[in-house]
Amino acid sequence: MEAPIRRNQLNAKQIQLLKTIYKFRFTTLSLLAQYRNSDKSSLNRNLQRLVDQEYLIKQYDNSYRIDRKGARFSLAPTAITWLMKNSDLNHKTLHAMYNKSEEPFVLQSLAVMETAISLKEIYPDIFYLYSASEISRDIDFPKPRPHLYLRRIETSDQKLNEYFVEIHHTNQPFLIRQRFKELIQHYDDEGWPDGDYPGLLFILGTARQEASFARFAREVLDAAGIDDLRVLTTTYKALVSTPYHAAVWTNINETKNLITI
Repeated sequence: MEAPIRRNQLNAKQIQLLKTIYKFRFTTLSLLAQYRNSDKSSLNRNLQRLVDQEYLIKQYDNSYRIDRKGARFSLAPTAITWLMKNSDLNHKTLHAMYNKSEEPFVLQSLAVMETAISLKEIYPDIFYLYSASEISRDIDFPKPRPHLYLRRIETSDQKLNEYFVEIHHTNQPFLIRQRFKELIQHYDDEGWPDGDYPGLLFILGTARQEASFARFAREVLDAAGIDDLRVLTTTYKALVSTPYHAAVWTNINETKNLITI
């Protein structure tokens, strides 16, 4: 008979770790250390304690070593149940985390976290940053929820204060176009309660995809008679590669110069 798992009471740091993993669904030690600006050694010990107490699932096999990939961490059923009872996080979103996720979703979740890290570094103390999990209960957002939502901390009269971030660097063009049409439909049908509709930041795979998407988006907006929606593009590599650059975005209507947000 196996000895029962001994679980100590969760401390504040451990609870915050669980909530950060809820935010992005999957993470690695490296991404988590960057996002939290934490020491890797200390963080690794804390993660392992949560794994040992079955609050976290650690996924790792030999292929990760060959591909130089870090172990993935996600919430275990014990943590999901605890958060349902002891936090104000969305129960529906938490409940979905009981289900096993396929590899494409895991990789997308890691890409969302890497994007969030880059945006925090590029625009420090400029935007609040929310994940799809965090805005899941807010009915004002389109479905499915944007991968990330940015809201300016200090509102500006000259710059747009909100953005939806759409990460599509591995998606087929028809899926990207379909998603753009969904957002335009939401713009038409629902609008935005706080004034100007958020700008759309589309993160694509290559410069060629950027150019193709820009042409398509212009055609859709022209056909719909929409001239007040800001749509910007970049590539995933340009956004997450160091050294970071603030002026990394291209306006679909003015493609010659890179701009910031």
